Amino acid sequence: MIGLALVFMFAPVVTMIVFSFNDPGGRFNYELGTFSLAAWRSPFAVPQLGMALGNSLIVAAVSALLAALLGTPVGFALGRRQFIGRGAVSGLTFIPLATPEVVLGAGMLILFVATATIPFLKTLTGGLFYPLGFPSVIAAHTTLGLSFVIINVRSRVIGAGVTLEHAARDLGACGFTVFRTIWLPIILPGILSGALLVFAISLDDFVLTNFTAGGTTMFPTWLYGLMRRELPPQIAVVGTLIFLVSLGLVALSVKISGRQPA
Repeated sequence: MIGLALVFMFAPVVTMIVFSFNDPGGRFNYELGTFSLAAWRSPFAVPQLGMALGNSLIVAAVSALLAALLGTPVGFALGRRQFIGRGAVSGLTFIPLATPEVVLGAGMLILFVATATIPFLKTLTGGLFYPLGFPSVIAAHTTLGLSFVIINVRSRVIGAGVTLEHAARDLGACGFTVFRTIWLPIILPGILSGALLVFAISLDDFVLTNFTAGGTTMFPTWLYGLMRRELPPQIAVVGTLIFLVSLGLVALSVKISGRQPA
């Protein structure tokens, strides 16, 4: 059963890798033709492919950074502090993960359009999120990714305990010194693993991107439009590269998150 499950999981990926070495002899890379390395020699020969992938990489990197900066203090507070509504806030962090992306995307779209039509929201945001573009996509991906960082950081804090902090305070360390020398090394693996997951998820997210990108060329939405006209083997090459990068990021995330605090 385990072998069958693994075959079912990885059959599409293996097929994509095989077809990246294919010369279909037509516009659609659906049938095996002759073996060819032409697509690997020029993986960005398809017009706009490089630009679309570059835009997605920028959005993924910025979203991961923002999720780490915004989610770290929330995760630390949930794991370390006791305050009114702590349980409710902790439960709310799971809502973006449990909400279907099509619902979340529709809500994001309504919100971003509202920032241009409601005077208060327009003044508050300065018209940043409408017309749709890079800021709106980054905001949507950051919103989805915050939960991963918060959950990772919170679990590191809860698992560490407070013995070292109490010892440091007994020796006269101030709050900043305690955080820098004790808590930061403990939660850093959680921050990095959460940010890496956000990067990997943002890179290939289609639903939120489709709702919030507007006229900005992003790799997932661009690929969807391309497939209605053609499917060159370069797409399988880029897909293979993205899979390998994502696999590496996930493996690195698991390795980092598995480290035990000193």
